[in-house]
This record gives sequence, C-alpha cells and structure tokens, in this order.
Amino acid sequence: ADKTNEKYLRLMASVQISQGNPAGASDTYSALLNAGVTDASLLIKRAECYRKTGESDKAIKDLEMFLSMYPDNRDAISMSGKLMAETGDNLKAIDYYSRNLRLHPNDPQCYIDRANSYFTARSWDYAIKDYGMALDLKPESPDVWLNKGISLLNSGNIQDACHDFRRALALGNKKAASYISNNCIK
Repeated sequence: ADKTNEKYLRLMASVQISQGNPAGASDTYSALLNAGVTDASLLIKRAECYRKTGESDKAIKDLEMFLSMYPDNRDAISMSGKLMAETGDNLKAIDYYSRNLRLHPNDPQCYIDRANSYFTARSWDYAIKDYGMALDLKPESPDVWLNKGISLLNSGNIQDACHDFRRALALGNKKAASYISNNCIK
C-alpha cells in the first residue's frame, strides 16, 4: 500500500527494466533517490535507463555524480565512455577508456572498450594494439579476434588478419567464415 516503500520501488524498477520500460524505471529510481535512499548504485542504474531513452545529458550528470564519489569505479567509467561514443564524442570516450586502463591495467574489457572506440574511428593501428593487449589477457575471446582481424585487414596486413579470422572461427564466431572466404582463400 505504501508507494514509497523501498523494497516495492526496487522491485518495480526491476520489473520495468525487464519489461523494456527504461523511462518508467528511471522515474522509479528517481523516486528512490528522492525518498533519501542512500545507495549510489541507483545513480548508475538510472543513468543506464537515461542512456536507453536517449536522455544523454541526464545520464552524464548521474555518472559524474557517481564518479565524484567513486572516481575509480571501472563500470561507471566504462559506461561514461560508451555514452560519449554513442553521442558522437569519440575523443572523450577514448579519454574515459584510457582513464580506466590507467586504473585497471590488467582488465581485458578496458582494452576492448578503448579498442572498439579506435575501431569506430578507423584508427586501425591503435585498435590492433589494444585488441592485442586484451587477447594477451584473455585469449579465448572470439569477437576480439574478429575485430582485430578486421583492423589488420584494413591496415593491409592480410596474412595476420587471416590468422585472426581463423582463431575467431575456431572459438565460435560464425561471422569470421565470410571474412575467411572473402579474403583468405586463394
């Protein structure tokens, strides 16, 4: 009966998210925050909802507030980078990803995030280096092998690209087959 009940509101937000209603969930997270619930992770959850509804400015504000409390949080920094990339500010995205790498140099996802931004920017050599670092840390990543192969192909290194496409295919990435048939079979 009490619509300000924290358990009720948390459950409501979860249901709204699972039903594909990020706008409703962001309102529910706002209700929790306005009710004085002291859980900073609500800012991250609301920021993700805002990102999904295209309210980038609100998402950035929530992420900045969260990062002012937890400046080394990998997930918040990564989400900030993804948000910047989605809004078209790839340089700012790369800044966030580089920050994450300085803080978490042994996390392959941090390299993948930055490599994906370089990939989008068609900065093939930088993408190759970051994908390579990610694969050094976690070599069983078929999507990373594929993206590194595409980067190598675009930089003119067909032999190494074919190697990476074959690794991607062996690890289960079906998209690699078309790259192999189009570029590696003579």
